[in-house]
Amino acid sequence: MFLGKGRNLRIGGIDLVLFATSTQRLRISNPLYRPFVVAAGAEGKSPRIPIRLKTDLWPDYRHLAKLFDTQDSWSLHGDGERFWISLSPPPHEHPLWVAGFDRRVKRVDLYCQVKPAKNGKKGIVDLPLVYPLDQLLLMHFLATRQGMLLHTAGMIYKGKTYLFTGASGAGKSTFSGLLAQAGVGRLLSDERMIVREIDGAMVAFGTPWSGTAGIARNGSAPLAGIFFLKHGKGNRCEKLDPAAAGDLLLPLASIPWYDPASMAPIIAFAKRLTAKVPAYELNFLPDRSAVDFFLEFIKRTS
Repeated sequence: MFLGKGRNLRIGGIDLVLFATSTQRLRISNPLYRPFVVAAGAEGKSPRIPIRLKTDLWPDYRHLAKLFDTQDSWSLHGDGERFWISLSPPPHEHPLWVAGFDRRVKRVDLYCQVKPAKNGKKGIVDLPLVYPLDQLLLMHFLATRQGMLLHTAGMIYKGKTYLFTGASGAGKSTFSGLLAQAGVGRLLSDERMIVREIDGAMVAFGTPWSGTAGIARNGSAPLAGIFFLKHGKGNRCEKLDPAAAGDLLLPLASIPWYDPASMAPIIAFAKRLTAKVPAYELNFLPDRSAVDFFLEFIKRTS
């Protein structure tokens, strides 16, 4: 699918807007992103991340401190005010792309290669606006704008969103599979969701970053409940204290731990989120009874 000419990438209700020369065709090959390509200006005004595509002389950022390194793919350099992300997976010695941005992500400079034009057509740029770049940009963008990216599954049911979260192995994929088999609600993700505060309400968004179940849908609705999953010997649900729920939520959030100035507002937002939205510990059996129990529970408590 191609971007440009009035089409933007919108994730979490935030537009990633590309600015490029007229001689470039901008392509995202991953099909999971197709539902997130929207007409520019659709659905009113959205926050924007302007991204200027550059294919000329690449920047030299290596003199800056290395703040993070995955050792096998991307690394991040910075000076506390401006950051540079580069992707150099083995066996590549030189980066496949480099992106520079300020802390508030008011502007992104993206350096990548253009495939030569053929048969008189424009050169094609395979945009790296997929994982990990889009996640990292949005993580920083949300930090100072009342939002966060969470390691969680989620669905829309009767006009409200519910999150099903926990550490790896807690049961996000299992519970998502049970909901899918039962045909309950509209699953948005089995892996990652974005939560933002908009006009005083907490709203949860699906993302293109799926888990093992491959669920990645574009959709959003006001958030009505957060459920911390646990495999159990029976189906049981207990309400959590908001402060305790906030502490449980933080390890599941995408946080730039290398940047203290961005950490603080995300931590504050997690506390605000669990103060406004009820959170529960949900122990469940891996069968249809868990779905029936959950539906009855939200019916009683809504």
